[in-house]
Amino acid sequence: MLRADRARRRSWPTPLGVVLLLLATSIALPLARWGDSVLVLALAPAAVAGYLAGRRMTPLLPAVLTFSGVLAISLPVSFLMPGTAPLGDWMASVLIALLTVVAPWWLGRFRMLREDLRESDAAVLADRAQAEERARIADDLHDTIGHELALIAVQAGALELGRDLSPDQQDRFRELREAAVRASGRLRDVVQMTRPDGPGRLAPLGGQGIDALVTGARGAGMTVDATLDHAAIAEVDPLIAELVARTVREGLTNAARHAPGAVVALGVARDGTDRITAWVRSGRSTGTDEPGGGHGIPSLRRRAELLGGSLQAGPDDDGFELRLRAPSRPRTRQPDTTGAPDPALRSNAQTTRRRVLQAAIVPASLVALTLVGFLVVQAITVAQTAISSAVYEDIRIGSTRDELAPLLPAGTPGPVPIVAEPPVPDGAECEYFAARDGWLHFTDATYRLCFDDGVLTEKLMLEAT
Repeated sequence: MLRADRARRRSWPTPLGVVLLLLATSIALPLARWGDSVLVLALAPAAVAGYLAGRRMTPLLPAVLTFSGVLAISLPVSFLMPGTAPLGDWMASVLIALLTVVAPWWLGRFRMLREDLRESDAAVLADRAQAEERARIADDLHDTIGHELALIAVQAGALELGRDLSPDQQDRFRELREAAVRASGRLRDVVQMTRPDGPGRLAPLGGQGIDALVTGARGAGMTVDATLDHAAIAEVDPLIAELVARTVREGLTNAARHAPGAVVALGVARDGTDRITAWVRSGRSTGTDEPGGGHGIPSLRRRAELLGGSLQAGPDDDGFELRLRAPSRPRTRQPDTTGAPDPALRSNAQTTRRRVLQAAIVPASLVALTLVGFLVVQAITVAQTAISSAVYEDIRIGSTRDELAPLLPAGTPGPVPIVAEPPVPDGAECEYFAARDGWLHFTDATYRLCFDDGVLTEKLMLEAT
């Protein structure tokens, strides 16, 4: 909701953006026609308007329609404006529009899309962080409350077997033990529903020391044989110490839940010079074995792997063993850069690339249409108004107009204004032809052919001065 509100505050209404683009693009044709006037001062406002429209106007189609409509309408308008080269002015106006309006608009839209991508990625990461925090809290609940519930079940089970209790009291203690077991199972179900698909967290959660865990287990009636290297525990990184404590707590919880009455042996010791080992081994059960939910050990294994350690858990000849091997300093794994990226972030990137491509199609299409239009105009101009230098050389003074008709196109009304023209011979009528040797031959030179009574009396090449 916050992201949507921010987007609404940032975006402009579509009509406002369309009006700005309309005004900015409309000055292209006057600039092309009278570029030596004060109209050049409008270039900067046009570029700013194009950039702001791209930066603030979200829809793409209105911008495309505005550009296309203005440039299409400017073609017939160029023939109505005073001047001598309507097609050339129109093509120049397209180029001006591309450079001064469309290019800044595309830059603004690109920046808007990049900002949208950053906000979208931030929202995904924020949602994931919230999910990770919820799962972290769920892990705490499982590890702490689950451990306490297991101890309650052990104490109730020990009291249940007391010889000095009446049958009614034994039934009550049995109900208490069963209630603690049911609560532990319900806790596992709730925690399982809150787990994300990703790995466990690295942040230390604090908690009881190993000595306090052993004391609490013994106070609950468990038989615990502990061998602890306190110096080794004190020397390791706090994250590793936390991992060791979690391992001991998980082992004691599982032993209390699945093997009540069995002897539990645990230990923490150095493993070489820079590693530490912790193990919890429970003997064969002498009481009722309650099935476990299988949540604590996988979560603990993910945490150990992320810190560079390993966790093994499984039955052996004497019962069940949980063993941790970890470095004295965390060796956090680097993210996997060879696999597929996160689906949500990948979807954001794909959407942004698609929108950038769609925006890039606008100037690319205008450029392509301009080039096509230019080639078409050139072909028509050469076919209807121009003769080549070879044809010009073949024309002989004294030839009649009828003889030259197959060689001469319609021609032009006159030379361009920058071409100096000498006086027309008395009594003669002159025709003008563009001096072009091909579609890509650009020149202002003009051929003038003057006829007197249908006979060619003068041929002249007029060039710009």
